Amino acid sequence: MRKGRGFTLIESIIVMVILAFAMITISNFLVPQIARSANPHYQVRAAALGQSVMSIILARGFDENSDFNGGDIRCGETALSGAACSSELKNEETEIISYNDVDDYKGCWEPEGRNGCKDLNKLLGDSVTTYKNFRLDVDITYQEAQKVKHIALTISASNQTTVKLHAYKGNY
Repeated sequence: MRKGRGFTLIESIIVMVILAFAMITISNFLVPQIARSANPHYQVRAAALGQSVMSIILARGFDENSDFNGGDIRCGETALSGAACSSELKNEETEIISYNDVDDYKGCWEPEGRNGCKDLNKLLGDSVTTYKNFRLDVDITYQEAQKVKHIALTISASNQTTVKLHAYKGNY
C-alpha cells in the first residue's frame, strides 16, 4: 500500500496555531516600534524650530527703551539720563516686522494663528509652514531686574514630547 502524500488535518491545525502565536508575538513587538518611529523626527524638527526662533529673539534689543543706535547709555542706567527699562514684559508692537525687543515675542505661536495665538507662519517668514502641528510658547521674565531677561521656549507637536529651550538676554 502506498502512503498518502500531504498533511493530515490535525497537523495542519497545529501548524496554523503555531503560526498564529508567532504572528501575535511579532506584531506585539513591531507595532509599538512603528508607532514610536516618528518621535525622533518630531524632536529634531522641534529643536530646529526652537533654535531658529531663539536666534531671532536674541538678535533683538533688550528692552523697548534700549538705545538701538548703539549709544553708550543702556536703559536702567541713571547716568546721563538713561531711560528706565520697562517694568512690564509685553508686546508693544503690532506687526512682526516692527518687533525690536525680546518682550515682543512673548506669548503662544501656532500656524495661521489658531487658538488665539500669533501666526507662526509670519514669524518664520513662510506663507505656508512646514510646522503644521507645532505650537511654540515663549515666556520672558526678568532674571535680574533691568539687567538680565530669561527667555523660555516650549515647543510641542501633537502628542510628542515637548522640547524646552532656555536663554538669557543681557542689558548690554
